[in-house]
Amino acid sequence: MRAMLAALLVAAPAQAAEGDRLVLWLVVGSAIPLLAVCATAFAKALVLLGILRGGLGAQGALPVVVVTGLAALLALLVMAPVGRQMLSAVGDLPVDSVQSWSVAAERAWPPLEGFLLAHTAPEQTELIREVSVGLDATVAAAPVSPIDRIVAFVLSELGAAFQLGVLLLLPFLIVDLLVANTLVTVGFALLPPAAIALPFKLLLFVAADGWGLFVRGFAAGYG
Repeated sequence: MRAMLAALLVAAPAQAAEGDRLVLWLVVGSAIPLLAVCATAFAKALVLLGILRGGLGAQGALPVVVVTGLAALLALLVMAPVGRQMLSAVGDLPVDSVQSWSVAAERAWPPLEGFLLAHTAPEQTELIREVSVGLDATVAAAPVSPIDRIVAFVLSELGAAFQLGVLLLLPFLIVDLLVANTLVTVGFALLPPAAIALPFKLLLFVAADGWGLFVRGFAAGYG
């Protein structure tokens, strides 16, 4: 974990060593959002909500800011137990020095790594491992690095999101086909099917308790 933190802090190691707190906080502040997106459930939640938004065809009813905020809250809900484990492992907050932040990151990594490992497909880990060895043969005998672990996790999350996305889109696809065929049959082929299908999609989603099913299904994937 020290190696990963050193790579994140390589932009200004000398300044941080001299006590330049501004540079240190800028580097740490830029690393935290990256980890929040790539090492949590946020990416999967955002992709699924984007697929749902597109399937409903309700871009105006579901603004991007609402979708992003909901994805962040769902990720926070899923990651809360892991976050508590990480805080417990870190203990006192580190002081403004590279060494203290490196030690804190090293203590916080095992709980996060356990979460990543539990939700990463083995084939994705092997894929990233092969790519890493192809780029640098010296890592063949080394353990899986944190960067490789996170990349494999992101690929697994995206694959799972696409699989679930197919299930989300199927009911809406059926509604679209029924509406399009009905419009052609009654002679209203010039009417936009998407606009006509939207109320029926929303009615179907509400009647099936779509949000409840979505949240339960999403959380169950991390149970």
